[in-house]
Amino acid sequence: MKALVKTETINEFKVEEKPKPSLEKDEVLIKVEYCGVCGSDLHAANHAKGYEFVPKPIVLGHELSGYIIEMHEDSNKKHLLNSRVVVEPGIYCNECEQCLNGQRNICSNIKIFGLHCDGGMAEFVKVKENQIHQIPETLPSNLAAMTEPLSVALNAVGKVGNSIKNQNVLVQGCGIIGLFVAITAKSYGANVTISGLEKDWEHRLRHAKSFGIETEIVEDTSPKMKDFDFLFECSGSSIAAETGMFRLKKGGTSVLVALYEQDVKFPVNMMVRGEINVLSSYGFKSSDFQQAFVILDKYKELLKNIISIYPLVDGAIAFSDANQQKVLKSIIKMN
Repeated sequence: MKALVKTETINEFKVEEKPKPSLEKDEVLIKVEYCGVCGSDLHAANHAKGYEFVPKPIVLGHELSGYIIEMHEDSNKKHLLNSRVVVEPGIYCNECEQCLNGQRNICSNIKIFGLHCDGGMAEFVKVKENQIHQIPETLPSNLAAMTEPLSVALNAVGKVGNSIKNQNVLVQGCGIIGLFVAITAKSYGANVTISGLEKDWEHRLRHAKSFGIETEIVEDTSPKMKDFDFLFECSGSSIAAETGMFRLKKGGTSVLVALYEQDVKFPVNMMVRGEINVLSSYGFKSSDFQQAFVILDKYKELLKNIISIYPLVDGAIAFSDANQQKVLKSIIKMN
C-alpha cells in the first residue's frame, strides 16, 4: 500500500510502499478515504518542542474517514463491515486512575494513533473496534474527516457549558480548532467574537462571518470590546495567552485549549485580584463524536468552503500550505 511517510528530516515527506496491515483480535481494517492535517501533525513535522516522543520515520495522521473492509474472524460486530467510519485516535490503558474515573482523555499512559505509532495518511490502517464511530449517511466522508477536531472543540466548550449563554465570548486563534470552538460556543447561545492577525483574514478568519460570528483583527487599533465573560485560547501564541487575560472581566473565565512551544508568563497578580478563573481542556470524550456529527451535518454546505483537498502524492504540499496558513484546513485524499 502507499503511505505518506514523514522522514527523519524536518518537514520532509515521501510517498512510499508499505506492507498492508494484518489484523489481530478486536481489530478492523479501514480503507482510508480522507485524512486531515492537524496542528499536532505540523508540530511533529517541524520537530517542535514537546513532540520529541514522535518516532521518525512515521506515517502521521489521526483525523481520518474511511470504510471497514475487513474484520477479525472472531469479531462479533460483523454487521459493521463496509460501514463508513471515523477513528477515535486515543489509545487508553483503561487501568490508571484517570481512566477508571472516566477521564480517558488524560489517561496516564495515553498513546495517540498517528503520533506515537503509524497513523492514517496511508491507503489502509488497522485500529481497535472500540476506536471507531459510524458516519451518518447524510455526512460526506471529506467533512467527516473533521469529526475529531470538532470533538476537541466540543470538549473545550463543554467545560463551561450553558453558563456561556447570552455571555460575551472571545475565541483567540482562527485555525480549525478556534473556528470550531466559536461555532460550538454560538450553538450554546453565546455572543461570540473570534480574533486573528491581519494575515489570517484572506484564508482563515473571514470564514467565521459565514457562520454569523463576529471577527476581530489583533492589529486593528480602533476601539475593541475590552470586557469578555469567557475567553477560549486556541492560538498557541504565548503572547496571546498572556494578553488575553486583560480582555476578561473580573470574575471571568479563560479556557486554555492550545498547546505552546514557548513558555507562557501569565499576569498572576492581576488574575488573583480579579478572581480570573483558568481552566484547561485536552482532547475529547467519546460522546463528543456523536454531537460532532450533528454539527458537521448541520453546517455541511458552509464547511465545504473551508477545506482544501490534496491527493496523496501532494501530501507534502498539503503540509506546506497548512504550515504557511495558505488554507484553513488541509485534507489529504487517499484514492
